[in-house]
Amino acid sequence: MRCEYCKVEIGCKSKICPLCHEKLRLDPSVDLPARVEELPSAYPQKKHDKIPVAKKLRSFSSIYLSVALAVFIIAVAINLRLTPEIYWFAFVAAVLVYGYILIKHTILSNNSVGIKIFWQAVSILVLLLALNYLVKNQTADYDKTWVWDFGLPAILIVSTLVVGIYTSIAFHKWHSVIIDALMISALGFIPLILFGAGVVKQPVTSIASACLSSVAIIFCSILGRKNLLSEFKKKFHV
Repeated sequence: MRCEYCKVEIGCKSKICPLCHEKLRLDPSVDLPARVEELPSAYPQKKHDKIPVAKKLRSFSSIYLSVALAVFIIAVAINLRLTPEIYWFAFVAAVLVYGYILIKHTILSNNSVGIKIFWQAVSILVLLLALNYLVKNQTADYDKTWVWDFGLPAILIVSTLVVGIYTSIAFHKWHSVIIDALMISALGFIPLILFGAGVVKQPVTSIASACLSSVAIIFCSILGRKNLLSEFKKKFHV
């Protein structure tokens, strides 16, 4: 069989030309096998799962969202009915939001490792703020600044260490992780900036976070200098 558009000879069972993708017209003068199934396929058959993995994961995300909404509504009802003086449903909401971010922006996401770590850091900070809001009026002499003095610097220190370890392991893929490593490392200076603004009262952990970030940035700049320049040229089309 020959395609009348691109004149290519076709010896397979296909209703569309594999070259130009035009519909084929069967020539009555061409002798075909008694069974069309005996002809080879134009393209190899691809095996598909009954339900693709991505679809299963999206379904799980939707199910989690529905269950989380139901749990939040029940928590609000119980909270307002039994302990209206303590709004502990705020912490429940923060935990549920963290679970959704963990599923949506970390497990199911195709984002880079830097973006995933960033979302995890933000969601854990929200959890700490919700816990701080819940406890601050329930305990005498409670220091509500601990989130900024210790919580945020600790989150950023762990984030910098995680991205540093990942970068060391994925050394052969530095071109794809170097920007992420620098981005997460740069966030480690935020507690020191907040100390300068008067938000942070205890600067020890903030200084440790800034020092670790400085080491990580220097490390990436020296060892990944060529990859870094190449990635910046790609990002800004230089």
